[in-house]
Amino acid sequence: MGGEMKPMMNDDGLLECPFCNSNPYEDRDKADGGYFVACEQCGCSTDHWLKQETAIMKWNTRNGNLYTADDYKQDAMERANGL
Repeated sequence: MGGEMKPMMNDDGLLECPFCNSNPYEDRDKADGGYFVACEQCGCSTDHWLKQETAIMKWNTRNGNLYTADDYKQDAMERANGL
């Protein structure tokens, strides 16, 4: 991974807000049924998507890189093994 700084990920598998670094949440709009992810602090959000997984993927994609919980598990394992 080369020591690159990754954004923090919460227990729900959502990266911190790219603008204010606050905690995001995932929800569903009752009017259109679409899923979205939004920031608790500044209110930025993804568009509404038919699938929950798509909203999360869109939120977790930064600068063309999709970050997943597996990335963080891999980093933790490498640090634990001194790699």
